[in-house]
Amino acid sequence: MDDNLYQLVTIDRFFHPTNAHIAAGRLESEGIPVHLLGINHASANWLISNALGGIRLQVPRRFEEEARALLSSGESLEESKEDSERCPKCGSPHSTACSTAWKASFLAVHLLSIPLPWGKDKRQCEECGHSWVQRAT
Repeated sequence: MDDNLYQLVTIDRFFHPTNAHIAAGRLESEGIPVHLLGINHASANWLISNALGGIRLQVPRRFEEEARALLSSGESLEESKEDSERCPKCGSPHSTACSTAWKASFLAVHLLSIPLPWGKDKRQCEECGHSWVQRAT
């Protein structure tokens, strides 16, 4: 039996459990076994996790090259952000964030104890005037 086939290799480090789970899910969806070393430390106490070097995303050595390639070829957050800022009606990349009166919302929360949405996730197309709720990235 070759021990190198079962030896785990760290291919990335994360300091937030959500990011580690996203990367692990990407690899697992492609059939690559994944181990997240330190995920429980990060979930219980992030200060301890940082002191220990964060969460280590590990795969068996035989999957190392494939896993690195998959993680580096994935859609970046910037690319998905650009897509979410395109107008769903006309496809124009020119849109602006609709600014709800955040000062009024702030005052309503603190003076009247009424939570009002700030509306930062709403966008309006500069070309056709269509407005939409931006999807979470």
